[in-house]
Amino acid sequence: MRVLLVNPGRRDYIVNFFLNIKKKYNLKIYLIDADKFIPSFKVSNITNNYIAPRVKDKKKFKIFLRKFIAEKKINVVFPLSEWELESLAEEKNFYKKRKVEIIISNLTVIKTCKNKILMAKKLLQNNFLSPEIIKYSKIHNKLPVIKKKISGSGSKLQSIIFKKWQLPKKIQKEFFFQKYLKNEEYGIDILNDLNGNYVHHCSRKKILIRSGDTDKAIIVKRKIFEDFAKKLSSFLKHVGIVDVDFIYKNYKIFILDINLRIGGGYPFTHLYGYDYIDKILSMIKNPNKKIIFSEKKKNSGVVFTKGISIYKH
Repeated sequence: MRVLLVNPGRRDYIVNFFLNIKKKYNLKIYLIDADKFIPSFKVSNITNNYIAPRVKDKKKFKIFLRKFIAEKKINVVFPLSEWELESLAEEKNFYKKRKVEIIISNLTVIKTCKNKILMAKKLLQNNFLSPEIIKYSKIHNKLPVIKKKISGSGSKLQSIIFKKWQLPKKIQKEFFFQKYLKNEEYGIDILNDLNGNYVHHCSRKKILIRSGDTDKAIIVKRKIFEDFAKKLSSFLKHVGIVDVDFIYKNYKIFILDINLRIGGGYPFTHLYGYDYIDKILSMIKNPNKKIIFSEKKKNSGVVFTKGISIYKH
């Protein structure tokens, strides 16, 4: 099986997860990225690394990808950043006809989740909770608030505004404001099958967050999280893994962000013993095989620290 990982960047640990099951699926692993200095290119001397055009140049990227996938006879494609999601979703039917499996959700869902204002409105319309969106003219009476970018993943450009003097002097079109909910933040990975049906989930409480990424987390199992995962899975009908950030406050779940790909919090799910990447490849290889996870000796309260390690395979 020939697998292509698109824009792995510094997520070298994801590449390692594929390398760990290389023999099981007889994988040949290809990486493409616009930056030749990324850590992922240094993980192993048995990955096939190539420089690709930047996704921002949509036409050039699509032409390159079609040619690359055809020449290398790629079977499966995994997007690893938010930048290529739209381009790959637009091409999904093209590749499906050529028996190439793109692990990606439909274009409508991707566009909705990319725009955080639209996402928050859609969630509220479908009986989910999200922090209140505050108009710029109303902020003075709603402090504290969080300033967020309308589009993009992660929280690097987020800022909490507690005082009036911290407010921008004029409206910034690329940002919006939400009510700040001071409480513990959680993350959850939800695995769907290739038809968008719920398979499994794993939730975690974030202990240490640095530059928008979770570095330390504790695995948490609660019935309310399981019900939430199944409900959101049914609403999104996503394919593969979705990474969701949320606040849990007064027995209510407030969704902060939805990432329709293998997210930065996935290593905690993986280290806990839930190998979602293995299960996705199993779905492709044996479509009729039932996906089963072992729950023996898996209890809440297990703490993991995510490190970036370089292994030689």
